[in-house]
Amino acid sequence: MNGIVLITGILISVNSGLSSNILAFLPTKARSHYGAFEPLLKELAEKGHNVTVFSPFSMKNPPSSYHHIQVEDEDLAMSFNPFSVAKHFKPILVPFRSWFMWPKFTETILNKPSVQKLIHSEGLHFDLVLFENFYHECFVTLGHKFNASVVQLFPSIPNAGVAQWHRNPYDGSYIPDINTGFCDNMSFIERLTNTVLSFIHTALSSFFYFPKQRDLMDKYFNYTGWETRPSMESMLKNISLTLINTHFSVGTPRPLVPSYIDVAGMHLKPASTLPEDLLNIMNDAPEGVVLFSFGSILKLTQLPKNEFDIFIRQLGKIKQKVLFKWESDTKIDFPPNIIVRKWFPQADILGHPNCVLFVTHGGIHSTEEAIYFGVPMLAISVFGDQLHNSLVMQNRGAAIRIKYSEFTENEFEIALYKMLNDKSFKKKAAELSLTFHDQPIKSLNKAIYWIEYVINHNGAHHLKTAAGELTWYEFLLIDGLFLVVIMRIIITIILWYVGKKLWRRFCLKSKQT
Repeated sequence: MNGIVLITGILISVNSGLSSNILAFLPTKARSHYGAFEPLLKELAEKGHNVTVFSPFSMKNPPSSYHHIQVEDEDLAMSFNPFSVAKHFKPILVPFRSWFMWPKFTETILNKPSVQKLIHSEGLHFDLVLFENFYHECFVTLGHKFNASVVQLFPSIPNAGVAQWHRNPYDGSYIPDINTGFCDNMSFIERLTNTVLSFIHTALSSFFYFPKQRDLMDKYFNYTGWETRPSMESMLKNISLTLINTHFSVGTPRPLVPSYIDVAGMHLKPASTLPEDLLNIMNDAPEGVVLFSFGSILKLTQLPKNEFDIFIRQLGKIKQKVLFKWESDTKIDFPPNIIVRKWFPQADILGHPNCVLFVTHGGIHSTEEAIYFGVPMLAISVFGDQLHNSLVMQNRGAAIRIKYSEFTENEFEIALYKMLNDKSFKKKAAELSLTFHDQPIKSLNKAIYWIEYVINHNGAHHLKTAAGELTWYEFLLIDGLFLVVIMRIIITIILWYVGKKLWRRFCLKSKQT
């Protein structure tokens, strides 16, 4: 590790003056997250920047200015079955569960030898630090260590807890929190629940969550010069740019401050030619092909057997061929129309004109890929952003969402039949695809432009609004509201006092007459 850091240090020190030294700190073993950012890192390197990437995942055929530092790749295993948890899903409890769980994952990452060697390294210079902020706020400290501008990458739509540091608008009355499973056409109860969640993510996180991140920062980021470090909250406010994985065609429209840039679909590109065996399957399917995949996080081996049997039984009845992603080596007698493999080139299959339906969990990358290629979705959403993404697509007419907590065989059978026979879903998916493609600049090019903008303008702090300097009660104008209430009380007391005096004088005169 020390040799790699030394070599990297030499390589990034001999740049031409036209390129920048960029550290991409992505140590979490979450392939779907890394896969969304990899094209950005590759493009930065191809443009001549010296990019040093800390990640468990390496890049095939990287550019010469791309330097990968291997992070120990042990799994951050979930201590729970997500299918079991989903049965008892309560939106209000999501923040508290996240605040309890994610600091443990963060500490596991910080304990890795490669990460510790980076934190305590000497002599390395970076102009910019990229880090993924998915409940990893303490990672922002690397900006102070290397005296570099910071860009945070957010793999989904940021909640109020992330948005608060840059005072990006987060009005609970019309901007849904992705963990609620609500869309932008909320009922009164949903708006109330959503607003309470926004309050929890801002006010209560200061007491229950951020102290844990501060403790991790103090425990692990004790590099030379840490004594001059500002508070973690100040460093979060000082982040130059936030790249968020969303777009109004796949999410809900929302206002963004200039330092928040939507870059959904950086990993998307036209479909590649499928391997010959898969290509033959796709071409030799007169009724079309259905792709069934729950992504890389959810494992169907954790699904209760009776519900797994429902999927197999109903999919076995349809005329279409089914490409079924199944990670287990367990021998099961699948119906003849179901082709089972541990992995499929998902995007390339969705890009084939004979793919008629995508049965999915509704994760953000699966949703983006389906819309990019105009494929309708039957989404069995389990938890997190899946609930929100799939509901948005349902409201746009391109999907049917079934909440896993409400999953029944009858509902799945009806939805499956409707998706395969009602052509309106395909039509709406194609319309959304046109909207997604109709952008003035591709997401990847947009991300590159703004990252280089931050570098060229030494942090580009002029992108941030003055709201970032306000306290939460100043931002919400609670101090102004307090003044109005106090003035109202004072005026009421004065009127009461004057009225009392006038009443006594009036009564006294009345008695004298």
